[in-house]
Amino acid sequence: MKYLDLFSGAGGFRAAFEQIPGTKCVGHCEIEPHADKSYRALFNTEGEWFCNDARQINTDEMPDFDLVCGGFPCQSYSIAGHRKGFDDPRGTLFFEIARILGAKKPPFVLLENVPGLLSHDQGRTFAVILGTLSDLGYHVEWQVLNSKDHGVPQSRQRVFIVGYLGAGCAGKILPILGTNRKALVSVLRGKQGYCVYDPTGTSCTLTAGTGGLGGRTGLYDMGKAASESTDVLLIKEATRKGYKEASVGDSVDLSYANSNTRRGRVGKDIAHTLDTGSTQGVVTLSGRIRRLTPRECFRLQGYKEEQIDKILAITSDGQAYKQAGNGVTVNVVYAIGLRIKAVWDELYAESVGEASC
Repeated sequence: MKYLDLFSGAGGFRAAFEQIPGTKCVGHCEIEPHADKSYRALFNTEGEWFCNDARQINTDEMPDFDLVCGGFPCQSYSIAGHRKGFDDPRGTLFFEIARILGAKKPPFVLLENVPGLLSHDQGRTFAVILGTLSDLGYHVEWQVLNSKDHGVPQSRQRVFIVGYLGAGCAGKILPILGTNRKALVSVLRGKQGYCVYDPTGTSCTLTAGTGGLGGRTGLYDMGKAASESTDVLLIKEATRKGYKEASVGDSVDLSYANSNTRRGRVGKDIAHTLDTGSTQGVVTLSGRIRRLTPRECFRLQGYKEEQIDKILAITSDGQAYKQAGNGVTVNVVYAIGLRIKAVWDELYAESVGEASC
């Protein structure tokens, strides 16, 4: 089964399908150079089709494929992206997918986006997407899946859209059921960047930003045991100098020297989180609070250690956070991909030239 990897990012879709025997990627499309560099570090792309901009794709020059997969840009439909939908140029990239489907007519299409797509503009945006796929001859199913139900401790809900040309495929791919994981537990409630979570539970949803409160993936109370090897809280990714250091157990203000940034009280209870644009943290009597590392973010997306090693060797921490947060969870795509491949095998065995199950 040959597939085309659109809006590929660092390669979450491909990392999943490469685990499924009998599948082959024929090419990918990614406009962000840092993400494409990570993609090429993970996979052998020599001789494959490539285009960096979906709007510039010449369908006459593309190879044939059986599946189009991709997470088309979601910022236009997410709360963080101000939900401009088709009024945002990124929102119109769905129609580039439709253009490719119309020209190549692959039997299957697999798309991913934020759940906000379903309710955007009172459902009108999603209705346009469904209508467009239907006009192209595709039967469409969709389901909101949570990564925590598929083997990774991250609460990450995404809507997956499956389209197929054969009506007999109905019900053979979706729905997919997973095993419920531990809950997301907060030990200090608050908005993103201030809320502190219990690391033994499920992590919050990874975000793609590289700075500020919205760009971080949550703070985690590591407990006393995690802090016994260090006497001082040091924020590794600090981009500003002159900050004061506070030993664990001290009752002092923690703030940047000579600045007007918000302070975090260090003492008997968990304090407000230090907000300095690119670093956050507080010291508590019980131990240490920290945010996720880039490696942990990729682990929460289902990447293997050797894959993470390759990405971190060539990219900055900021870019790593962005790529992990922008990506798809490998485990979830793998679960759907197994179903698609099984149906494709059935399709291929019964009639090579027809899109019918």
